[in-house]
Amino acid sequence: MQVLKKYFKKPPKETLIVYGVSIGILLALFITLYLIFGRTLTEFVTNTQSFKSWLEEYKGLSGVVFVFIRAFQTVIKIIPAEPLEIAAGYVFGTWGGLALCSLGSFIGSLVIVFLANTLGGKFISAFINEEQLNSLSIISNKKNQRLFLFIFYLVPSTPKDIMTYVAGSLKINITEFFIITTIARIPSILTSTICGAQLEQNNIKTAIAVFAATAVVSAVCAVIYKKYKTKNENRQTS
Repeated sequence: MQVLKKYFKKPPKETLIVYGVSIGILLALFITLYLIFGRTLTEFVTNTQSFKSWLEEYKGLSGVVFVFIRAFQTVIKIIPAEPLEIAAGYVFGTWGGLALCSLGSFIGSLVIVFLANTLGGKFISAFINEEQLNSLSIISNKKNQRLFLFIFYLVPSTPKDIMTYVAGSLKINITEFFIITTIARIPSILTSTICGAQLEQNNIKTAIAVFAATAVVSAVCAVIYKKYKTKNENRQTS
């Protein structure tokens, strides 16, 4: 945990100025993109037919456009992830949606890690707070770190994006990090794209069944994760 907190040490004044200007420019860019695209995209991804019609306007580039949207959503959470994944299944099918969502997540995660490593803790602190940072104290156990990362990204409802922001500070090869997390994300994305594909084929009952099963699994996993996190925190303070 001390490794993570080093990211939040106060740097020299000159560095703070650079951080402040860089973060200000990035936030201005993100806000501008949101005002131009964010609200429209949020409405689109919750209306799969409209989203499909909009993407079809780009013809052969529809996949490229979607990957950009997914990458943007990974970096800046102005678009809900699950509806976007369902929309991907609706437009591109189960496996096409899975591939494009995974690629977009990978690219977005690369951007996050690059920015975090370049700008350091001041950039990270613009997106996560001390309480969220402390919630990741369980990764301080280096012995089981790889296994924990896999389970962390496999289980629905865990704060994956927070983990990505601090990935550069982990004592793990960044290539390993991306391999582990990309594979672990697949089941969660797959269930969403299956729902979308079934909705496109008008198999409403199947889509509802998959969605309901996913919701139950997510709830159970969330409870297990919370209990495990609390147990680990109690162990560290004892």
